[in-house]
Amino acid sequence: MLRDPPFGWYATSMFSLVGLTLVESRTPAIAWPRAVSVAEAVCLALYYIALTGFCRSFLGSSGGRQLFDALTIPVLAANVALIFIEKLTRWNGYGYVVDEVLQAALLALLFARGYVARGQGFTPARFYLVAFVLGAVGIGINDLNVHHVLLPRLNLTRAFDAGIALEALLFALALADRNRALSALIALDGLTGIANRRSFDGALARAWDRSRRSHSAIGVLMIDVDHFKKYNDSHGHQAGDEILRRVAQAVQAAVLRPDDVAARYGGEEFAIVLPLAEGEASRVVGERVRHNVRGLAIPYPEAPTGIVTVSVGVASTRPHESGVEPKELLTSADQALYQAKREGRDRVVLAPLLGARSIPDPALR
Repeated sequence: MLRDPPFGWYATSMFSLVGLTLVESRTPAIAWPRAVSVAEAVCLALYYIALTGFCRSFLGSSGGRQLFDALTIPVLAANVALIFIEKLTRWNGYGYVVDEVLQAALLALLFARGYVARGQGFTPARFYLVAFVLGAVGIGINDLNVHHVLLPRLNLTRAFDAGIALEALLFALALADRNRALSALIALDGLTGIANRRSFDGALARAWDRSRRSHSAIGVLMIDVDHFKKYNDSHGHQAGDEILRRVAQAVQAAVLRPDDVAARYGGEEFAIVLPLAEGEASRVVGERVRHNVRGLAIPYPEAPTGIVTVSVGVASTRPHESGVEPKELLTSADQALYQAKREGRDRVVLAPLLGARSIPDPALR
């Protein structure tokens, strides 16, 4: 996880706050006051550096990054310098005012960065923005109380701890939301928006284990767009990409159960994994795919049918009986697909039950 920059910066900011808490709690036991001041300055400076690093890496390359960096880094440097000056010297006068202004400027810039990212559709920035508001409120209440501006007769210094704790909690939620969004993005094919080959392989492995444990069947469909290369050559790659997007949605619409997974397998080829489906039940899904694609009625004058069609190969097995591996099931479905091509395309071919005697199918879906 530490290889993930946002998490690394987040962890560093938390360690710096823990260090600051330990220093403050041990102050009476430390004989050398200068050591306390140095430790406080290091922890505070590290916190602001880590906070800025977290914000930059978490929000990524949002709009105006170079402008925000040009404004934020000098303000951060000034903040860090002033922290050491304030802690290690007797600088008074307008020092506190400058300190508060620089802190406010840094937090405002980091908040504005998140606001821009949220406006550009980066959903995890919502937690980021709420976190900043709560943290800023806690810091503001603490500073105003310390300087006898807000309720000077009360001790409100714990507002800083409360604000930072809530900020840390919401930053953690923002990281979780970001990781969830990235995981979902990684699992999808960039062109068609359905599951990609990696997702399909994972779904097949899970379904295979499930079928083996439950002594049930598993079906796989291999689907290929008929005459796609010729279509691509004559109509162009952009038109070909549009065909793939529309066919992908038709394939996706053919799977009705939550555990069924439709994916782009590669090029113009798609695949479906069907847990708990054998023989005829799997073929029914293949026919649904074929009819869905025909229903799109995408013009293809050069094709014998005049429209875009698909060929489907279907194979199934019972892993606990057959003793075959997932790759053999895929090979069987692929061979059935090529048989459908040889027989004239625009059809579904069901391969014999792989590696075991046929067992009556459950009711068709």
